Amino acid sequence: MRQSTVAPPPSVETIVAEIDTNGFCVVPNVIDTATTDRARSILHELLDAEITNTVCQSHTQRVGRLVVKHPLFVELLCQPLVLAVWQHLLGADLICSSWSANTVYPGHDRIGWHVDYPYWSKQPPWPAGHLAGQTLWMLDDFTEENGATGIVPGSHHRGHPPEAPCDAWCADGKVLTGARGSVVFGHGAWWHTARPNRSETSRSCLLGMYIMPWFLPQEDMGAQLAELTEPTALVQQLLGAKQHRPNTVGA
Repeated sequence: MRQSTVAPPPSVETIVAEIDTNGFCVVPNVIDTATTDRARSILHELLDAEITNTVCQSHTQRVGRLVVKHPLFVELLCQPLVLAVWQHLLGADLICSSWSANTVYPGHDRIGWHVDYPYWSKQPPWPAGHLAGQTLWMLDDFTEENGATGIVPGSHHRGHPPEAPCDAWCADGKVLTGARGSVVFGHGAWWHTARPNRSETSRSCLLGMYIMPWFLPQEDMGAQLAELTEPTALVQQLLGAKQHRPNTVGA
């Protein structure tokens, strides 16, 4: 009986070229099905433990502080292909700005078009090149029905955030669909949104933002580092242990 094979991932150079051109690149099978399902199961335990009335009303739930909630999330933070791509674009001394999970439940409506940190904190026009990179891990299949991410190809070249009204669908928008275990690499300045979940099941993803080491991280990653026992040198770097701290010059 002939066994099916999984195609190897594209090269780092190919991924980087697509990010530079389109503002994103979808790479399937970055993690295997068993690892994806395990991450999803762990996340759903956290979702059940942390759910609130506000979540029930909004039909969306964010889980933060992933680094200290399960070792698997530390492993995924350091996934070799992901780091290789962002190290190519941001430098070997990059750090993690934010590492969280997001779940949209049935009935969730769309959110407005936006860009990622640190771009939303900076006045346009933005400088060319790369300041940050967003990494979206599909823990469920992303479909048009279950609220997959919407993006505007090439929007990272525009140098400014989306114009109002931000809740209307852009004519040049595209819905990113893909199988669980896929990873989306997104330029930090890409315009993106979450679509309505019209399915009968939830849709979850992990979100990892990587930045250059002289930017302030979006989350207090150092506080999470302090809670880890014997973190590796790589984990210490990603959580900002080597990041420059302000000091006083002179008397």
